[in-house]
Amino acid sequence: MAQGQIHKSIKWRAVFTESAFIGASIILAFALQDWDEGQDIEERTLIALCNVKQELAFNRTLLKQDYIPRQKGMLAVIKGAIASLESQAEQEIPQTNLEQMLLQESLRYSAWTLAGESGYLLHANFELATDIGALFDYQEDRYQSIVVRINDAVYNRSRELRDNPADYYVSLNELVTEWISQTNYLEQKYESLFARTDFVELACQE
Repeated sequence: MAQGQIHKSIKWRAVFTESAFIGASIILAFALQDWDEGQDIEERTLIALCNVKQELAFNRTLLKQDYIPRQKGMLAVIKGAIASLESQAEQEIPQTNLEQMLLQESLRYSAWTLAGESGYLLHANFELATDIGALFDYQEDRYQSIVVRINDAVYNRSRELRDNPADYYVSLNELVTEWISQTNYLEQKYESLFARTDFVELACQE
């Protein structure tokens, strides 16, 4: 009888040990799964931010190498037209090539839109994502508005230009000056963003 009790006790001990091992294995498996999911989310968030960073770098270069020189050229042409009109007794419409000086390439924001739609920005640095979002909001709303107004003023100018060319060019001068002011502000926003430590330290492949 004593041997049966010992044998029974040993069997229960083995069952408890095996159950504990299985339980620990399950917990470990869930922990590893959570860790893998966390790593996957972190990697995908970084990829999304790196795509945005690449897009911002493109926009920054476009502002410096295309927009700003183009705007200076337009302003010079407009001021030349105003000076020409002021020197004439009878105002003849100056010949300008303003249509060719309008923007050929738009600032991009598709990577930012896709990053937002993916949901990975919820896992990003909140302060950094907020600053990037504010920059894109300004770019899409207020800045794009002035670009549309410039295009309309140049392409739909025939009647206004014919009726009063001096007033037209003075008005266009004010509009381009406003555009330049907004571009300078936008460029400063880009420079501030690219100077941020958390933005610089994004581990993106070059």
